Order: sequence, then C-alpha cells, then structure tokens
Amino acid sequence: MGRTRLRRAVLDAGHWLVLYAVFWALFTEGQGWLFGIPCVLLASGLSLRLGLRPTRLKLIVLPGFLMFFIRSMVEGAWDVARRALHPQVPLAPAWVDYPLRCDSPSVRLLLPALVGLLPGTLVSEADGRVLRIHVLNLQQPWEPVVAELEQRLAALLRAGEAPR
Repeated sequence: MGRTRLRRAVLDAGHWLVLYAVFWALFTEGQGWLFGIPCVLLASGLSLRLGLRPTRLKLIVLPGFLMFFIRSMVEGAWDVARRALHPQVPLAPAWVDYPLRCDSPSVRLLLPALVGLLPGTLVSEADGRVLRIHVLNLQQPWEPVVAELEQRLAALLRAGEAPR
C-alpha cells in the first residue's frame, strides 16, 4: 500500500469513527458507550470494507443551506398548525410527481429524506428520476421549495453534475 493510499485510508477511518461516534452520542444522549464503542468500530470497519468514501461538504454553502431548510420547516409548520387550528382553512391534499434534476446519487438519496422532514410533505417513492410526493395543500408553492432544496443540497455535497 502506497503512502497516499495509506494516508487516505487513515483519514477515511478517522472520518467514519468520528461520524459514527457523533451519531451514537446524539441518538443515545451520550450514554451506553460500553455497547456504543463496538458498534462505532464495527460500522467504521464496514464502511472501510465496502470502500465508502466520506462525502466532502462545501462548508461555505452550509449556513445558507441550513437557513433555507430551517426557514422552510418553520413556514411549513406554521401553515400546518394554522390549518389544524382553523378547520375553515381549505386543504387540497394531492399526490404530485417531482422530476429530479440532479444526477448525483448522494442528492438522490438524501433529498427524499429532507423533503419528508418539511411539514406538509411526504415522499412515498423515489423511482429513478421522479419523486412521488404527498402534499397537504396543492395550492401552496411546493415545487419551488423542493427545487431549491435539491439545488442547495447539490451545492452542499459538491455534486459534480449541475442541475438540468
């Protein structure tokens, strides 16, 4: 194994160890390390064995991405709460198709999960180039929000392909 490959393997191992340890700490509120350490080691080893490479984020894009995502979540939550508390506010639930514009596998994997976190939306199927989304109100501008989320996620993940 050459020096460059060894250095990359060590950096990747460190990345996976830190990432899985942070996940464990978040999900267990920092408890259960007697069981957590072997899990973190096994998950890291499996990631290395499968040849998974850590995704390098474009950190300069992260604040804008977070601001957009949090703003979208708050606006969606406010709309859902208003509709729940005022039954006279109309609902127009519908199933819609959203054609994916980015070819990045990382974006295609994460976008449905992020859209599902936005209040009033639920992705039921991610089939190739199309997301099947249930929206609470078809009259709301759901498509520009999903398109901007896809674009910002592609920028954050340094997806090589530009959205079409």
